[in-house]
Amino acid sequence: MAEEATKKQLKKRSLFREEICDYIKESILSGELKPGDRIVETRCAKELGVSQSPVREAIRELEIIGLVENIPFQGCYVKEHTIKDVKDSYKVRISLETLGMMYAVQNITDEQLQDLFNVMKEMEAAAENHEFDLYIKLDALFHQKIIEVSENKMLLRLWSQCYIREWTYIATKKLSDKGLKNLAVRHESIYDALAERNEGKALQAAISHLEELIVEMEAKQKE
Repeated sequence: MAEEATKKQLKKRSLFREEICDYIKESILSGELKPGDRIVETRCAKELGVSQSPVREAIRELEIIGLVENIPFQGCYVKEHTIKDVKDSYKVRISLETLGMMYAVQNITDEQLQDLFNVMKEMEAAAENHEFDLYIKLDALFHQKIIEVSENKMLLRLWSQCYIREWTYIATKKLSDKGLKNLAVRHESIYDALAERNEGKALQAAISHLEELIVEMEAKQKE
């Protein structure tokens, strides 16, 4: 009985941490919490009606993602993200996703292609309807499904640890003048290459998909 009670307590604690992490994360990404804003553990715990322990754990996870930073003797603050931060994230993604594409070309089934196509069309519809949060979710899901086709657990783990959804959100905000529709349709070249099972074309599509955005961000940085 004692062991069962401990397991329930740990599960509840884990749930608290995840919910608190999501709550603070959404506050940051939505702009409610702005770069430079201080996150105070005691205040968060009081607002959410929880102890400080799960709040502290959630903040540590947000620090790993790169959304907040702890400054010694000063506290925890929402991090200001530069275009360089986004570029660095995308360069790592290029390495992982090109490897994923190599596997996907060899392994993808007609059923998986149809699933990918459906996600792409839902993404384009979300962009058409200006549903920003849904667009981000589907964009990340599109790329995740390609990685999953690889059936390489290490690759999927490393890709997941890059927090693609969060960085896609940040990057898309910085490229908001490009328009969601234009960003959405760029995924079609990736899908087409996979449908053809053309490895060279697929690798080029994966690289161009991210490198073009890096170039645009560099141009924006010079403005």
